[in-house]
Amino acid sequence: MKKTLIAAVSTAFLLAGCSTTDTETATPNKNEKKVLHTMESYDLLSVDPADAITSNIFNQIYEGLYRFDASNELVPAAAKSHSVSEDGKVYTFKLDPNAKWSDGKPVTAENFRYAYERVIETNSPFAYLLEPVKETKVIDDQTLQIELKRPTPYFLSMTTFGTYMPVREDIVKAQGEKFGTDPKTNVYNGPFTFKKYQAEQGYTLAKNADYADRKNVKIDEVDVKIIKDPMLAINLFETGELDVAPLNSENVVTYKNKKEYNTFSDSRMFFIRMNQKTDALKDHKTRQAIDAAYDKKALTETLLGNGSLPADYIVPQELDSNYDKTRQIESSFDTAQAKQVLADQNLELTMIIEDDDVSKKIGEYIQGSLKQQNVDVKLLSLPKKERLAREGRGDYDLSLASWAPDYQDATTYLNLFMTGNPFNMMDYSNKKYDGLLKQAENELDQDKRLALLSKAETMLLDDQAISPVYQRKNTFLQNTEVKNLARHNVGTDISYKYVQIDRK
Repeated sequence: MKKTLIAAVSTAFLLAGCSTTDTETATPNKNEKKVLHTMESYDLLSVDPADAITSNIFNQIYEGLYRFDASNELVPAAAKSHSVSEDGKVYTFKLDPNAKWSDGKPVTAENFRYAYERVIETNSPFAYLLEPVKETKVIDDQTLQIELKRPTPYFLSMTTFGTYMPVREDIVKAQGEKFGTDPKTNVYNGPFTFKKYQAEQGYTLAKNADYADRKNVKIDEVDVKIIKDPMLAINLFETGELDVAPLNSENVVTYKNKKEYNTFSDSRMFFIRMNQKTDALKDHKTRQAIDAAYDKKALTETLLGNGSLPADYIVPQELDSNYDKTRQIESSFDTAQAKQVLADQNLELTMIIEDDDVSKKIGEYIQGSLKQQNVDVKLLSLPKKERLAREGRGDYDLSLASWAPDYQDATTYLNLFMTGNPFNMMDYSNKKYDGLLKQAENELDQDKRLALLSKAETMLLDDQAISPVYQRKNTFLQNTEVKNLARHNVGTDISYKYVQIDRK
């Protein structure tokens, strides 16, 4: 029987964490183990690759066939090498013979085949990422063959994402419904394993002694605190308790000329879901007016102040330079249009946002802008887990959401809004939009394919299924004693594998 993973696993995961040991607080000291002290703004939801919603963790504890290195180049990981058939449809991967799980057992081709089968059988919300795959064959313990339905130029980048990471069938069956809910009872094939975890407080990762490439992992542990207040993170950075801390708009100017100041342009897009189950939001012109009512440029320049880009697009800039050439981007900000449509409606809407400082400020900005157009927006601040659950149930009017690319192609965003996609949570459906994406799926001429995708993006925005807000740019403080903390534009945001620490 098929089952839905995300809600049950997430809840059980948090409960399991409550009984573990508290995460220790330690000030960096050059005579101690080499420990990276960092943070996340939200807690883990699962360590099950079939439920890779908190994607950052998977790149640390698991390893797919390939990964992005510190220079954001695709390099072999659990695979040692691969070959591709002349027609571009059959990938043959030779696994690293030294690849092992954290209990010492070898990583095999069957671990990957079973993992992919399980993603489908458990009705994972990420199952659509396996759509290009026609068949997966185990040739022998060290050889995996994946046949695709069609040539997919970006397929190798897909193998870096959590959905394509291996799991052990014996572990899954032994743990049953509890698999993925308690990080300390699982086994891992990545650079790190779990040492400690406490729900909503943080966790500690330890270097995996059985990891095949352990000689290139130069740190012993990663201590991750859950911190939702950026000012607290900055204070902990100043006192030496954190090696990395994000900057908010109020602090960019203060730190901009400091040697610890860093920036990174990534591909995470923030947007407002507009739930078409809400009567008022069924109206196309109302959705367009909401998008036109707030100044995205002012939001990014004044409120965020970190170089983030105002977005009237959903496929991020620089994800694919060839795709960027196919479109023209124009601002949708038009208070006159918004007023004409909204002024006499007396709308009352609820917008769900996450309970971190940045989300609250963005929510308040949009709330104020819509108030000027006679739209009363109530903000409901929720932990990430609860916001996702509300979206999944369709229990909202507006939701401030975000998405980072799972692989290196425009479809990693555009496919989200197809009819029936589990992440299309707005009741949006347009057969013409679906048709363009299906047509692009089978188009072998890359210029024609990109033109079809660009046409689909334009249609999505004309329909105003969503209101794009901004493309994120990270500004952060990083201890100068910490080197090679890799940040990525695709898949997981960050990799701890390459970090080197030289405490003074």
